[in-house]
Amino acid sequence: MTNQPIIGGRLRMPAKILVVDDEPDLELLVRQKFRRQIGDGVYSFMFARDGVEALASMDADPSVDLVLSDINMPGMDGLALLSRLKENPAPLRAVIISAYGDMKNIRTAMNRGAFDFYHQAD
Repeated sequence: MTNQPIIGGRLRMPAKILVVDDEPDLELLVRQKFRRQIGDGVYSFMFARDGVEALASMDADPSVDLVLSDINMPGMDGLALLSRLKENPAPLRAVIISAYGDMKNIRTAMNRGAFDFYHQAD
């Protein structure tokens, strides 16, 4: 059995995940949490501090498979980023991860094309 992820019907190694959040410690936490999978080549992570930086990262490297994004960030927030991702001709899954789980944010995220919404309670 293989650990290689199947993304969009094709075998891809590693799965490239773009994490978009303005929290300075998040990159370190993600790298620590997934260090084994990163080392095994299952996941490859990219990081951006807001939607503007995320779009620039995807322009530089369009092979992103999944976007994990916060909602509240300076510059372009996660909901605006979702709107821009819908303009991309290639289908791209985006998951919103936020401490703000009110129905308005969830509904807006899903209407703008979020694949899922994860609410992280304090």
